[in-house]
Amino acid sequence: MGHHSYLVAGDCQFLYTRGHYDEELAALFNETDRKLIVADGSDVTPGDEWDESEDALGYYTTANALRQRLNVQGFTSRRALADLAEGIAHWRKIYDSQSQLRERQARGESLFETLARPPREPAELLAAIGEAIRPHRPEKSFATFQEWFQYEDEFGETVTDVEELRCFVEERSLIRLIIDQAPDDTRVGLNLGELTGCCVSLDTTQPIAGPTRERQLAALPDNAPLIVLTEGSTDSRLLTEAMHVTHPHLVGFVRFIDYTGTKARGSAGALAIMVNAFIAAGVANRFVAIADNDAGGYEALAKLKRQKLPVGCQVLHYPDLPLLASYPTVDSASPTVSLTNVNGVAGSLEMYLGEDVLTIDGTLAPVHLGTFIPAVRRRQGALSKRHKGLIQKAFEEKIKTARLGQRGGTGDWSGVHAIIEGIVHAFD
Repeated sequence: MGHHSYLVAGDCQFLYTRGHYDEELAALFNETDRKLIVADGSDVTPGDEWDESEDALGYYTTANALRQRLNVQGFTSRRALADLAEGIAHWRKIYDSQSQLRERQARGESLFETLARPPREPAELLAAIGEAIRPHRPEKSFATFQEWFQYEDEFGETVTDVEELRCFVEERSLIRLIIDQAPDDTRVGLNLGELTGCCVSLDTTQPIAGPTRERQLAALPDNAPLIVLTEGSTDSRLLTEAMHVTHPHLVGFVRFIDYTGTKARGSAGALAIMVNAFIAAGVANRFVAIADNDAGGYEALAKLKRQKLPVGCQVLHYPDLPLLASYPTVDSASPTVSLTNVNGVAGSLEMYLGEDVLTIDGTLAPVHLGTFIPAVRRRQGALSKRHKGLIQKAFEEKIKTARLGQRGGTGDWSGVHAIIEGIVHAFD
């Protein structure tokens, strides 16, 4: 029978690999996902004492985290469903071409050819995968062992159908199809437990996911991190730090361009120039350009967004936020503070760093409304230079606290979370 590694999704196992591990699957994990799962389902920290006979060494995360990693590599639900439809069509073509062989087999003739299984419709197969992932009924809930065996055998048929699809569907699309049927918090992972027993020697002290990911990065564009271009060094730096808090599972999969040590100018206009340079150079990496959600950002990127972009490029703005729909503003013509919708007017990164850090001396730092920009029919707004500096400093302190594990239930991360989510789903 041999020893296998496999994908664990809820209560089912898929995509078995004999005597080794699937590198496409292993590269979807980080070394921080590495765990030892013992017989009772609890985790053991590698290096602690543990019983090798009861362990299941592997890399485990949540279905949501794995989906997001696949998303930023371009393996979206839409792509996976298209791949599935194409794969099943190819499978059905082979199955239909073997009708005469099946007739011969029915007559009792011996065949040297391997016959294809009858393919299911995509929706039926996906529903069956979802059933297999969900918690299975215990054996004692059935009247007879035979009933329980038939119940479990249906899941086995589903696993076999998924295995058949490996001949027709790209591996990461298959993984995406499986994970999409699981609730967000479902534990999913690469189980390596069988590779640590007798006859198979896998060094449990050596990293697997990290080196595998490094090898994979040599292939472009699907395997490279998603590159994110911003308006400047401050945006890139703060979003990189924020991602470690809000989306730590994407570290290594999303990379904000580092302007440190360069003479690159920070502005929406400079961002548009950089995007055009990437396009002209035929950069193979998939990349997202994201600008401020303000009048200047929309004006600077208007021409770029009208042109046909390569499939590997998306141009975005920071998303609208409920907080910004009614925000304190000051008009240059009057000192009176009024509440205004500043989405699309003054949505610089500082406005997304949290209501807590935007609050200075007990009140929200006001936006100063400035010049009317005819091209986008709205005014440009901005925080004062002094307030911007205070907000950035407060956010950096919030980051430090969070990275030390003291985040707790306080602090507003909704703005930066929304930005990262927009980047993750840019190609949906």
